[in-house]
Amino acid sequence: MSRNIFSRVTSDLSGMSDKCKVIPPSDFATCQAQAYIFTEMNEKLYFLLKSAKDEYAFTNIGLIHVDGEKAISSKRQILRYNYFEHTPTNVILETAGTADLDVEIKFAMGQVFSIDVVKAHLDPLIALYKILTLIGMTKTEYARHWALVERSFEHSRDAVGRLSGTGSASSEYRSILQHAQSELLAAYDKYHPQEYDAAFELYLS
Repeated sequence: MSRNIFSRVTSDLSGMSDKCKVIPPSDFATCQAQAYIFTEMNEKLYFLLKSAKDEYAFTNIGLIHVDGEKAISSKRQILRYNYFEHTPTNVILETAGTADLDVEIKFAMGQVFSIDVVKAHLDPLIALYKILTLIGMTKTEYARHWALVERSFEHSRDAVGRLSGTGSASSEYRSILQHAQSELLAAYDKYHPQEYDAAFELYLS
């Protein structure tokens, strides 16, 4: 984690309103979201926004939202939005005017989020804006590559299939098709990653 990014973030959580604060890594252990991270699957918490009733925990795998209806209630709902299934889109950072006390980050990811953050924590929020935007751009580019791979596989399968009518070509056709399927699976894993550590480490380290 970058000391520059989090050096302007205070760790004092007393007197928090419904506006979120950026929580420094040194205080991650105190958050409720930590209990719902799949550490056995190499999931890692990188960025945390916290208010009196909500937590927004951004990991390398997805967003964990600890949703509290009321600040005075201990009841919480745990919601998860993984990048594999949900692409961050329409990422907007709204900075504060002279009289404003908060800034706001908005994005769509399984649902539309609009998170108010104290004005003093704008700098690390800019990093989060870049991270979510980069994940969205990466997933869009990967989708284009995957579409090309699928079309290429279909063309190859059809071309080889036309040769499979003869007995001499049938075994060769089967071998080529099996190889193509293996390449397709490898490409699927490449263009449908579960983890996005690189996006976080680019802007937080």
